[in-house]
Amino acid sequence: MKRIDKLDLEIIKHLQDDGRMSFRELGRKLDVPHTTIFTRVNRLMDQGVIKKFSAVIHPHEIGFQIGYVIINTPPSQSKKVAIEISKFNEARKVFRTVDGKVIVKTVVPNHTVHDGLEKFLMKLNGHEMSVYPIHDVVKFDHTMHEDALKELLVVKELVKSADRS
Repeated sequence: MKRIDKLDLEIIKHLQDDGRMSFRELGRKLDVPHTTIFTRVNRLMDQGVIKKFSAVIHPHEIGFQIGYVIINTPPSQSKKVAIEISKFNEARKVFRTVDGKVIVKTVVPNHTVHDGLEKFLMKLNGHEMSVYPIHDVVKFDHTMHEDALKELLVVKELVKSADRS
């Protein structure tokens, strides 16, 4: 787990809401010098906490098909399979579970009903899988919820207190 504090969490919260906010403006909102914001953001990027700044596009709204594929693999092979699948452009997120499943979020062109998803699935021949094409997106949120960020800070403080005891 990366070392982050309350100020880091406040920076993350504000940048999730508006990634175009200047460091000077963010410094004013948090009552710290903009140079501190600059230093903190660079450190968060170096640590991999902040991956990049970009526009968030809702693929379903512009005609792409979203789907989830759950691939059953033996736990000893799941890392190899996940790495192999992560090389496909259609695989936008790839996760592994402890029991060997590989979960893939796909985003593919939707030329005809599920045509793009079927083309992607043909690349996965030989794997036992379940496929879930998404019909309707009810909630699309890419951010960490503010309450979760606050809870993380509380947990970190509890761990610090326990370490001091």
